[in-house]
Amino acid sequence: MNHLLANKLNLNNIKQLVLVCVLLILPATMLTACTEAPSNTNNTYIKRLENITDNKSEDLPALNSLKLKPLTELNNNKITLGIVELAGISSCNLNVVISEHNNQLGKTATAAGRLKYQIDFIQHANSCLASLDESSVTYKKIHEAKNQKQADLLHYFNAALIEEPELNRTWSLTASELSKEPAGFSDTIEAMRKLTAIKAQLAQAQFDEINTDAIYQALETLNKYRFIQSLIKSVRQQIRLNKIATGLVHNINLSTLCPVGKNKDKAKIMNNIFQKFYLSQIQPYQAQLIGFLEVLQPLLNQLWYQERVTTNEINQLIKANSNTNLLNQLKSSAKQHVIWWQEFYKTCEISPI
Repeated sequence: MNHLLANKLNLNNIKQLVLVCVLLILPATMLTACTEAPSNTNNTYIKRLENITDNKSEDLPALNSLKLKPLTELNNNKITLGIVELAGISSCNLNVVISEHNNQLGKTATAAGRLKYQIDFIQHANSCLASLDESSVTYKKIHEAKNQKQADLLHYFNAALIEEPELNRTWSLTASELSKEPAGFSDTIEAMRKLTAIKAQLAQAQFDEINTDAIYQALETLNKYRFIQSLIKSVRQQIRLNKIATGLVHNINLSTLCPVGKNKDKAKIMNNIFQKFYLSQIQPYQAQLIGFLEVLQPLLNQLWYQERVTTNEINQLIKANSNTNLLNQLKSSAKQHVIWWQEFYKTCEISPI
């Protein structure tokens, strides 16, 4: 009887605990659901300006996902080692590398796996060659294969750019827009630095210094947060929305809006809209995007700029010191919008504070 009573008490305690947890979770869930997306804030801002000015904003062309160029296949003859030749290098770690690549797991490897194999082969080839007779067929095959793989490494790197979803979706619009408190910024920086370091080492033929495990580590981080994909989408959206808002206010005749000696009620309402939406919400969000881009755009440039798979449209968005790159477009579009409001305050003689 005591055990039964104890079980009932425990059950009641559990039910109460679950109820408390649900009550704690609900407000957080509701808060998340009610948090307005940055693009919605921009659209509300534009709509309010339209309503007060009786003007209609110009709807600029919708954004499109940016596609990569197809990569031509290699036509090199494959160099193969027979079973006897593999057995002859059993003392080399290269034997293990080749065997793993030839098994079922190696045959189904992704582009990142194939890139890793090429680098692993090169790293182990030199020590293996040192143990072989230079006149032997096996030596010549390994030496030739190593040279061929070294020449083709940037091709395999580009294959990873275009085939690995963690990389090729960088330029798509499938991610959600970046929130005002995003996670993963520092981890994403670290992942991008790993990839750009590997690319630089490939270009400088520093093959022995490459940490091939860092390829998968970087891709795992990029997949976990999708920070860059969200950032690029959000920046492109914000640039477009800035241009729409600026085009709208540029159609306003300030002398009509603020006639000398007459009331400025409409101008005062516009000031409230600017303060409530642009200054309080949109501008801080843009500043955050600019801060992220200032760190990540140089890494995007190092990874993608003028690669075989990169289109001119993408190159223009990441070109260093260019008016067309994402960072400068965002800064410029924001500046143009604020310049109009500065003239508004000057002409209408309204304090922005």
